[in-house]
Amino acid sequence: MGTTSTSRTESTTLQKQMAGWAIERFGDLRRDRALLSLEKLPVPKVEKHDVLIRMYGAEIGDWDALVASGEWSVERSFPIVLGLAGSGTVVAVGKDVVGIEKSDLVWTYSHPLSHRGCRSHHHNGSWAEYMLVPFRRVALAPTSIDLTYVGGAPIVGLTAHETIVDILQVERHDVVLITAAAGGVGHLAVQLAARRGAHVVAIARKQNHEFLRDLGAEMLIDYAEEDFVHATRKLFPEGVDKALNGVEGATANKVVQAVRPRGHVVDLTGSATRVLPAGRVDTDYVVRPNRVRLATLAQMFDRKELKLEVAHKVAFKHAPRALADVLAKQVRGVLVLEIP
Repeated sequence: MGTTSTSRTESTTLQKQMAGWAIERFGDLRRDRALLSLEKLPVPKVEKHDVLIRMYGAEIGDWDALVASGEWSVERSFPIVLGLAGSGTVVAVGKDVVGIEKSDLVWTYSHPLSHRGCRSHHHNGSWAEYMLVPFRRVALAPTSIDLTYVGGAPIVGLTAHETIVDILQVERHDVVLITAAAGGVGHLAVQLAARRGAHVVAIARKQNHEFLRDLGAEMLIDYAEEDFVHATRKLFPEGVDKALNGVEGATANKVVQAVRPRGHVVDLTGSATRVLPAGRVDTDYVVRPNRVRLATLAQMFDRKELKLEVAHKVAFKHAPRALADVLAKQVRGVLVLEIP
């Protein structure tokens, strides 16, 4: 889907109430969609370090189900507005905010909703008309991508960049295996690794192979048709150098089997139990807010060094259905929740 740049304008009159998708108790959204309801809530109050954003796009991910279950704490009392990231226009700033001004087009990732030194009890999730965020978690959005679409990229972008660049430290000539390669994190990780001169082995369904080859993957394996560990070891008998896994369950241990003994694996799902004899398997990764990294990613998008694949945008009223689609792991790129 195309991502043509657009601008948005806002009324100078701030509403007192807003619509937001919230939970009133913890539970399993995979089994009980009724946990999530569209509510009328007060617009958050701006404190001195805060930025209030009129939201246009919000990111949807499996982390939202973790928040709803209570497993991934946002340190807030009920009702809890879901969504941890998105994009929009700044409508108000606190008196101590630096680098962000009213009317700026921005994107953000905020977790937990409270933070060290925070005195505000009003920070909220992104699945709402307004999101209140500490200014240090906000950056100017890419200008080359539709502002709504940008909202689908903060978490996947931060995750791909930090794991490929800082944790795995992918270098030229490294052989890097990436599972869920056509997904949100995966399709950006493929591009980042390829740009750094690595040889990328992408694990994905066959219908996504041409898409991933265009993004820089050199070797493609359809996990539905063949055992990817066997296929990888045929190509690289000693194993690949590094791997990024985004598929939970038994796949995580299979990824470790495909890596050489002194290699390095980042398992985003925390499912891996196997170890590498002289290597490293990271299973405790949690993406962190990082304003500087968001700014770096914005520049990469605007310089056409990264391409964002948006499967489609979903109407605000269909948020529960959109989350179900993401949890089913059949989305190429990202889904974006469009906030009217």
